[in-house]
Amino acid sequence: MTSPGAVVGEGPISASRVNLLVITGEVADAQDFVARHFPGRECVLLSKRELREAGWVGQLRSFRKMEGEALVFFLRSLSDLQEPQLTVCSSFLHRCGQTILADCSGHISTYGRLAWVRMLPKALVSGFIDVFVMVSAWLSLQLVRTRTEPIQIFEQNSADLDIAYLYPYPLDSAIAGGALSHVKGFLSGVAAFGARCEIFSGRSLPDDNFPQHLVPTKRKWYLLRESLMLSYNLRFASTVRKSLRGRGVRALYQRHGRFAVVGALLSWWLRVPFILEYNGSETWVADYWDQARFRTLLDLCEEASLLRAHMIVVVSDALKQELLQREIPEHKVVINPNAVNPAVFHPDCGGLQVRDDLGLKTTHIMVGFVGTFSYWHGIEVLQHAIQLLLQDGETDPVLRRLRFVLVGEGSLYNETRHTLERDGGDRVLFTGLLPHQRIPAYLDAADILLSPHVPMPDGRPFFGSPTKIFEYMAMAKAIIASDLDQLSEMLQHRRSAWLVQPGNARELASAIVLLARDPELRYELGQNARASALSQHTWQQNASRVLSRLWESETQSFSEAPVAAAKL
Repeated sequence: MTSPGAVVGEGPISASRVNLLVITGEVADAQDFVARHFPGRECVLLSKRELREAGWVGQLRSFRKMEGEALVFFLRSLSDLQEPQLTVCSSFLHRCGQTILADCSGHISTYGRLAWVRMLPKALVSGFIDVFVMVSAWLSLQLVRTRTEPIQIFEQNSADLDIAYLYPYPLDSAIAGGALSHVKGFLSGVAAFGARCEIFSGRSLPDDNFPQHLVPTKRKWYLLRESLMLSYNLRFASTVRKSLRGRGVRALYQRHGRFAVVGALLSWWLRVPFILEYNGSETWVADYWDQARFRTLLDLCEEASLLRAHMIVVVSDALKQELLQREIPEHKVVINPNAVNPAVFHPDCGGLQVRDDLGLKTTHIMVGFVGTFSYWHGIEVLQHAIQLLLQDGETDPVLRRLRFVLVGEGSLYNETRHTLERDGGDRVLFTGLLPHQRIPAYLDAADILLSPHVPMPDGRPFFGSPTKIFEYMAMAKAIIASDLDQLSEMLQHRRSAWLVQPGNARELASAIVLLARDPELRYELGQNARASALSQHTWQQNASRVLSRLWESETQSFSEAPVAAAKL
């Protein structure tokens, strides 16, 4: 199927090969698409990881060198494409005969080499708007950063809402992952606490407890997603402001993310306290994991959010120490590790059916991993450990019973899958990305669960609080995890988990062998882990820490907003 207005077959064919870039979705589906539409052509699979790590300059160079019959951008859904105009305009750079956008549902848009010429007027207007938005945002954020007078908070005798939950990320199309787990979990905890809440979001969120108000972007003329996000701040905040007009709200709650400042803006307009959920610095992530364009604007957005927040909720002591070094007042910071809903994650919730679906026998020992195939999750360490066990399993009868089931996606997914399926055959199974509601059954199917996180690349303490750790604990399964900072605090070695040296693939492999040979130890570790999760790490307890602090602070800390921090 070709979308209306698309141009098919325009431009010369440079060579009988097709370049394939899988943005989201399975490589096998993308390769099948190429095989069906370009039979007999060579398919060159481009590395999403290498392009991402190359930065925008390196990406431009790569596109300039590209030749072939077509360049195919493949996605799970075409709606996942964040920069459609810019993607089509890539035909100006590469030397392929066609630019094709395709997805798993069979939607195809085909553009010839000169498609960028017809798009040029719209692209120029979009580019002009992008520049205007970015300059305006820079000036506005500079003003926010330099204003040091306190914002007076209106005193409210009564409130219609305890929390207005803000999720201003319209480009987020994830169906699973730690961020969505946290969103769903925290909101379930707010509901269990009995607080009144309404959700304002750029996308539908997995929550049935509270009313949701969707705020679409509506802006069609843009080239760069950063410009879209910056202008969306104003649209989102204006929409929420109108919705809350005349209503009492105790606090605004926003998850921190790239180029999002709506919480700070709404707090300024409404004189309502702003709670920022801070899971890590986006500028630090841009330095080490996921490069970002327009770093100055990214820095300013982060500064504005931290500066105007009245309470900052962090998931680890490492993040608290980072904020203290940036001269954020200590009384503003609340440590609140992630958690789990034990009513959803519990033993005997479908694991037998999953094992049957996967073709696993009762004699097989299933070793499971759930997470993002990315840097800090220790994917390369996991891959090496599995390869070691696959080699030893040729002669060891216990290790021959091991079956590895890896759930998730990410920038390292394709190369990891290619390597392990080549080496392990049916002993290593990849499910791809699964909806969050299916995860409990997969965890229930496992005998051993892995969390091989690695140290931070700059040597700072591990600042994460992986939601999967708490979900693993609630399943009463044996856990092997890295002996890292908060992980070592949540899990006790030899009591509720088996901890290994971070980054040590051989030690990880040895721990898997140890637990594979000792079912009684697996049972003991699992029971202790679930008991710990139920007593200390539920989402109701997580939300209670935030809301209780909110009630206590209404007449104390929230009378003024913090002044500008010197080291932001």
